[in-house]
Amino acid sequence: MVKLNRYFLVIICFLILFPGCTSKFEKAQREKQEAVAINVSEKIASNLSSLINFLCESLHEPADINSQNFQNLSQKYPELAALFLYDSELELQGKFPADVSNDDIIENCLTNQNKREISSIKKPIIGHSLLIIDTHVFIGITIPLYAPPKKNPYLSIVLINTEIFFSRIEREYIAPYPYSLIVINDQQDVVYDSDPMRIGKDFLTKMNSSEYDVALKNLYNIMMENAQDYFITNIEEQTKSLRKIFVWNMINVYNEVFYVTLVRNLVKSTNKKFENVYLLSTLRSYAIQDTLIDPIIDKQPEEIERLLKHIYEQNPDVYSVLLADVSGTIISGWPLCNSSIGYRTDQNLNKSFDTALEQVMISKQEKIIHAPLFEGGEGRIIFIPVLVHEDMYGVLIAIEPQGN
Repeated sequence: MVKLNRYFLVIICFLILFPGCTSKFEKAQREKQEAVAINVSEKIASNLSSLINFLCESLHEPADINSQNFQNLSQKYPELAALFLYDSELELQGKFPADVSNDDIIENCLTNQNKREISSIKKPIIGHSLLIIDTHVFIGITIPLYAPPKKNPYLSIVLINTEIFFSRIEREYIAPYPYSLIVINDQQDVVYDSDPMRIGKDFLTKMNSSEYDVALKNLYNIMMENAQDYFITNIEEQTKSLRKIFVWNMINVYNEVFYVTLVRNLVKSTNKKFENVYLLSTLRSYAIQDTLIDPIIDKQPEEIERLLKHIYEQNPDVYSVLLADVSGTIISGWPLCNSSIGYRTDQNLNKSFDTALEQVMISKQEKIIHAPLFEGGEGRIIFIPVLVHEDMYGVLIAIEPQGN
């Protein structure tokens, strides 16, 4: 009986400890996602503020709204899409480029109170609504211009193309992390989304019957709390084959609230074979001619991806399988949501990874390291050169999480 009790206690302890072990890797990854979310939010606020300050320094009086000034400004900031000039009666006095539509500009960029009290506009205003022209979304920035001796100011309204503005931030600060970016204004409109189909839509409107249910409620609750400082709330929703992890963050720029989120997709593979497959031998077998090399030489990305997926499905404990080209750039990987496709060693996000990959390309020898992953957590990383005789065609990489 005592012996059975001991076994029972051992099993209970195992069950208690096991979830902690499995969550350690994911916890580190979530912490990294939160850190990147804060950094991206700060960059968005900083870049938008810098853009508005630049506009204020460049536009002082109505005469500054002209074709030459528009060209000069848009060369420095390509996201600047249009300039409008309105007098104190909100009558259009000029627009650049000349063929841009001014329909509903005032309605989208000014509140009813702004329209009633033009003289009260003393500093830039970011419009509360989105302006959609030919499926593009714009942020409207209103800047007061003064022409003495008139009491009320003229108004310059500047349209900022959100796709250009936010995609540059995404390329610079998010890639190659496995996150997508969503930015929503305080009217729940999607200002930017890595998925272009959602841009300009109301985020609180479901796109289909199974997506974003939890996220919709979460965003609504955040908005109702009316928090003044940034905060993060981490949520998760799950379907049969996919888990989505959202990290929300709120920023305030010129009294306009934006909700910034990074979304991570985690695929649950139903095809993984839970067999005792030796990963290193699997990788070596695919780094030979007639398997991975041929589609590399023939430039067949779909076939490369199919082979990486096959390696991944044979090895249940692998986090991702990647292929780097001879320049040190990750060109393919599986699963896509765990793959840092586009990452280059000269981005210097992970010194251990970068150094090992460069050593493999020089030595043309296998290498295994234990190192932090730049998307969070620790991992064992295996590097296998893809060779034909002595000619290097790339490096096959597999990442196994630790503490999982």
